[in-house]
Amino acid sequence: MEPISIPTLHTDRLTLTAMEAAHSRGVFELWSHPDVCRYSGQVVDHDGNVIRTPCTTESQSDRIIEFWVRAARDGWGFRWSILGREPGSGIFIGMVGFNAIAPIPEIAFHLHPRFWGNGYMLEATNEAMEWATTNLCSHQFKAFIEDGNTKAIRLATRLGFSATGRYRSRAQQYQRLGLGSP
Repeated sequence: MEPISIPTLHTDRLTLTAMEAAHSRGVFELWSHPDVCRYSGQVVDHDGNVIRTPCTTESQSDRIIEFWVRAARDGWGFRWSILGREPGSGIFIGMVGFNAIAPIPEIAFHLHPRFWGNGYMLEATNEAMEWATTNLCSHQFKAFIEDGNTKAIRLATRLGFSATGRYRSRAQQYQRLGLGSP
């Protein structure tokens, strides 16, 4: 597989930029929060070693960054860091990207709880899927969400995803056909 060239994307309020080591502090703050980790499933590094979450050190969460950097280089998945665009902000607020890009892109997203309820993830996820529609020629998307993760289910529904009744581990598959307006 060819390496994935991850562009920087902009929305009115956000910048989506390739996840990298410079985002270490923000990724740690995200992955050390119990509410973020509650429904994230098992997290592993590039060698398949389990990363205990919530993370207690930046070196643990740095392994998450390295996982996604290597996935992009290997050409099968990646993450954008979501940064606020307010003047002087550039604050890390979460991450969005694809657990897999083929045959159907599998989108995944995590937002720090202090930013919940502001529509940031709806904005970021829409931008990510628009990019995938244009650059991966994909008009279908899937996501896996645990039944108890009501916030993520609400977001997926707003984005036009529907539950399929199929499960992987404890997470139900949601699918979106086409890229109409949510």
